[in-house]
Amino acid sequence: MTELLGTHSYQLDPKGRLSLPARFREAFADGAWLTMGQDGCLFAFPRAEWERRSDEVSASPLSDTDGRAYARLFFGSSDEAKLDGQGRLTISGRLRDIVGITKDVVVLGVRDRMEIWDRGAYDRYLAAFAGAYQAGTLEPGR
Repeated sequence: MTELLGTHSYQLDPKGRLSLPARFREAFADGAWLTMGQDGCLFAFPRAEWERRSDEVSASPLSDTDGRAYARLFFGSSDEAKLDGQGRLTISGRLRDIVGITKDVVVLGVRDRMEIWDRGAYDRYLAAFAGAYQAGTLEPGR
């Protein structure tokens, strides 16, 4: 699978379409599965990664309250999208509203997924965490 890497700035067109970076198009050739992510963005998964993540979310037993809530939010906010002939992905108005995406967006490649952020939300997120990352005090799993 193609690794999704880098930060890209775009504007949505009036129909909610987003041009994907050329190197991302191959990863999403079989479609994209969009869902509400954490921290105020959308997650976009290529088919194989969507299937893996779906299995992971579905592994919680029905008796697990947090597992049910997570599954409801993860699957209940999801949409399947196809790239058009020009490599554009249409983001539904419902998903744009959930995370507050307007016109200016940032697309992040986060190795196995793509994140789609409203530009203002991403700028605030970056301001909150970039200093700790650069200082070496932001550590995964801590």
